[in-house]
Amino acid sequence: MALQYTPPMPLNAHPSGTRVVKPLQTYREPSAFEIFNACVNDLTGKDKLAKLTQYGIRLIGAVHDIHGFGNSRVKEKYRNLELVDNAVKTGDSPISNGSQLRLILSQTATVFKGHRLKRLLYLFLAYLTRKLAGLLNGLNIYRHLLRAGTVPFRVWKFANHIKHSIKILLDESKSDGQAVKLEKVLQYWTTRDMVSQMCNFWYALSDEILLIFRFGLLLRGKQGGFGFADALFSWAEDHELYSWMALIILGLQKDWNNWLHLKNEESRIILNQKVKARTRRIVGDMQRQRGNKLGSPDVDFEDYERVEEEFEYDHGYFSRLAKINHDKTTILINSVRLTCDLLFDAKYIMHWNMYRPLHVALGLASGTLGFVNCWRGQRERLVAEALAKMREQ
Repeated sequence: MALQYTPPMPLNAHPSGTRVVKPLQTYREPSAFEIFNACVNDLTGKDKLAKLTQYGIRLIGAVHDIHGFGNSRVKEKYRNLELVDNAVKTGDSPISNGSQLRLILSQTATVFKGHRLKRLLYLFLAYLTRKLAGLLNGLNIYRHLLRAGTVPFRVWKFANHIKHSIKILLDESKSDGQAVKLEKVLQYWTTRDMVSQMCNFWYALSDEILLIFRFGLLLRGKQGGFGFADALFSWAEDHELYSWMALIILGLQKDWNNWLHLKNEESRIILNQKVKARTRRIVGDMQRQRGNKLGSPDVDFEDYERVEEEFEYDHGYFSRLAKINHDKTTILINSVRLTCDLLFDAKYIMHWNMYRPLHVALGLASGTLGFVNCWRGQRERLVAEALAKMREQ
C-alpha cells in the first residue's frame, strides 16, 4: 500500500489568497516480511520471537500433561473406554474383574461417539509434545546465551562507580565535611538509574551462574561436584527469581512515570493550541470590527480561517499528538507484558498453586506482547527511514 506524504505548507505560500498545492510524494509502506526480517535481525526481536515459540511449545506440553495422555488418570480412562468400545463391537466383554465390569456398565452410549475423536487429538498432542521437546530445550539454551556475557561489563561499570565514590570521599579540594561527602555518595548510589543497574547486575550474575551449571562447567553434589555447588545452585535459582521480580517492579514504575509525562505533555500541547486558536479568533474579531469602522465590507476574512487551519498543520499539532498516542500505546502494551511477567514470577516466589496451562499462558502472553512492541518499533523505524529518503529526493 502506498501512502501519500504532503510537505507542510509555509504561511506565506499563498499571499494572493490562492492555495499553492505541491505535488504529492509517495513512499512504499514496508511489507510485513520486511518488518519481520528487521525484527529477526534485532537482538531484542530474536529474544522475543524465541520466547513466543518457547512458551507456545510449553503450553502444548502443559495441556498434554494436565488434560491429555500425560495425565495417568486420563490415560486410564481412555484405556477403559477402548475396552468398552471393543466389547460393544465384538458383543462380548474381555473384562473379568468386578470393579472394571461395573465401570464398563456405567458408561453410556454417548461416550462412545465422541471419545474416538478426542483420543486422536490426545495422541496428536502427545506426538507434538514428544517431537518438540528437543526444540524446547534448544530454545531454552538459545535464550540463555542471548542474555549471557554481560557480567564482566557490569563489573567494570560498578568498579568505575566505586572509584567515583571513593574520589568524592577523598576529595580535599572542597570544604565539604565528611557528612556532606557521605550524603553525596548515598545520593549517587540511590538514584533510580543506579538501583536499576544493581538489579540488572543481580539478575545477570545469578542467571550466568545457572548457565555455567547448565553447560556442566560446574557440577552439583549429586553429579559428583563439590559440596558448595548445591548451595551456589540454590542461591542462583532463588535470586534469579527475586532479581527478575525487582526488575519487573522497576519497569512498571518507569512505565507509570512515562505515562504521566506523556499525559502532561498531551495536555500542554492541547492547551497551547486552544490558547493560540483563541488568540487568533480575538485578533480576527478585532480586524472585522476595524474593517466595519473603515467601511470596507468587502474585506475577505476567509483567508484568516484558511491560515488558521494551516497554522495547526504547519506547527505539527496533529503529528505531535499522534506521536504521543503511539508512545502511550507502546507503554500500555509493555505494562501489560510486565504484569504478565509479574504474575508468572510471583507463582514461584509466593508458591501459588496456579493452574499450569494458565501459568504458561502468562509467559506466552508476555512473549507475544513483547514481540508486538518490537514489531511496532521496527515498523516505525522503517517508515521514518523511507520518509527521510523521500525528503532527500
